[in-house]
Amino acid sequence: METNERSEIHSDSLYELPKYPHCAIICGQTGCGKTEFVLDLLEGEYSGVFKYIVILCPTIQWNKAYKNREWIGDVRKPKTKNLIIVNPIVEVREANGSLYEEEKLQELLRVFFKKYAGHPTLYIIDDCSATKELTKKKDMLSELAFSGRHAEQSVWVISQRYNSVLKI
Repeated sequence: METNERSEIHSDSLYELPKYPHCAIICGQTGCGKTEFVLDLLEGEYSGVFKYIVILCPTIQWNKAYKNREWIGDVRKPKTKNLIIVNPIVEVREANGSLYEEEKLQELLRVFFKKYAGHPTLYIIDDCSATKELTKKKDMLSELAFSGRHAEQSVWVISQRYNSVLKI
């Protein structure tokens, strides 16, 4: 199915999708097209709705859905001006020289929330829901879910398992 055909299917839906700040969970099995669906929405119904789009995805460099979108371009340097792509897992070097990975999702969300408060912003949290950081205390994600609308912030979580998404 071509991208245009998918967009037409979405626009023929029975319900109008919210353009005001909101939260959404996009859930489905591996390879079912969750990320493609979200990107189709951004190219269709949500085109121009958000001033900033922040994508937090630890596997983005291998995800074909992102690679196939011209408006995204190279995930290390996106073509679209107000598109921010971040891997929430960073390498940390200890004093003894050894490396380990550390999740910074909550800290990144806090920084972006402060920076973009008052501007229509969408956070796409893709392929992070089963990570350790989202299975423990979710202070910043909870704050975005409950209070983000007051700062014009929306959150979409893309997950393979509904029960791995935070329990608010």
